[in-house]
Amino acid sequence: MNRKRVITAVVIFALLCVGVISCAPEALVVTGGSSAAETSCAANPCESTGDQKKAVDSGNSVSRIVELREYEDSGWPYLYDTYTNHTDKTISSRQYCMLAYDKEGQPLKLQWYIMDSGDKPSYDCLYDDHDEIIPGAAADSGWTLYDGEKMTGWPKIGDGGPNRVAYALYCDRRIVFSDGEVWENPGYEDWLEKYKGKSVPVEELKNYYPSVLAVTLQDQDG
Repeated sequence: MNRKRVITAVVIFALLCVGVISCAPEALVVTGGSSAAETSCAANPCESTGDQKKAVDSGNSVSRIVELREYEDSGWPYLYDTYTNHTDKTISSRQYCMLAYDKEGQPLKLQWYIMDSGDKPSYDCLYDDHDEIIPGAAADSGWTLYDGEKMTGWPKIGDGGPNRVAYALYCDRRIVFSDGEVWENPGYEDWLEKYKGKSVPVEELKNYYPSVLAVTLQDQDG
């Protein structure tokens, strides 16, 4: 199954008619700098150790905001991710993890790739994103979620019930830059241990974003 990005809800319906569709993140638009760099950094385990505000000011960070939205035409739910590169290098690819929770903060096992019948329900989804993001730019993407009530005619997943996702937590595991440098998030495993398959207070889920991750590059060590 080809897991290319979904373009728009209109394209989704067109492709559905011929039986070809994808639910991988949708490349929506690349914009200028984000105001997230000017927002006070709420501590969460996706952040590496150190002074997060200083990291943002010095250009050694990335930030993101994830929201639950619906496609205007279909009403299908999706996760909308705005990711900003605050480093002075171009990002060529990223590997990040996604977790989902219901409105009570309970973890959800999802079939993340909804057109892949072989995809088994899981608390987490590790995804490789190959969007290029230049310094100071933001990349927007969307990940389609299953909703049995709104996806009329769609192959049934699980009990065929409605979408239960109310919150989603994202965290980078790895970032690859265009010059070949690879940055591994030293706090990723701790983040995964804390959140994967665990209930999370709703207030913590509400305040998770903007998430700011300090990035140490080789020419910035010391």
